[in-house]
Amino acid sequence: MRTPLTRSCHGFTLVEIAVAVTIIGLLAAIAVPAYSKLKERSINTLMGNEIRAAAGALNYYAFEKGHWPPDGDGGWPSELTGYLPPPDRWNRPTPIGGNWMWSLNSDEAIASLRVNNYVIPQNQMVNLDRMIDNGDVGTGGLFVSGTALVYVLEK
Repeated sequence: MRTPLTRSCHGFTLVEIAVAVTIIGLLAAIAVPAYSKLKERSINTLMGNEIRAAAGALNYYAFEKGHWPPDGDGGWPSELTGYLPPPDRWNRPTPIGGNWMWSLNSDEAIASLRVNNYVIPQNQMVNLDRMIDNGDVGTGGLFVSGTALVYVLEK
């Protein structure tokens, strides 16, 4: 006597796999833009905090000494040592790319912080300006001049 062969199938059907892949795709489609916005916001927040910290250090120097520090000649003057908060991040690229610079008596302002050659897109720059100033990158206390972001301390 022969016993009937029984097949026991374990696993997923093609339909079940297709449904799972579709659900994962939808979740990814929702998560990627949210992650991009979160990343942009965190970079802008960090940049805003660094601008405020540098501006505070420069204002404190000016208050204590009675004048602004000398021009940075493309960077920071050595007189600011001890005024800028540690660590020495001020000689490294900024969160938005480019390098910090202190400018005295430029065409735009008497005293200004600059970030030369920043690399963020225009819409992110508008959001950064909105967070710090008036949301118009062409005017106000924070504006774009050529390839530099300028934060005016004294007009």
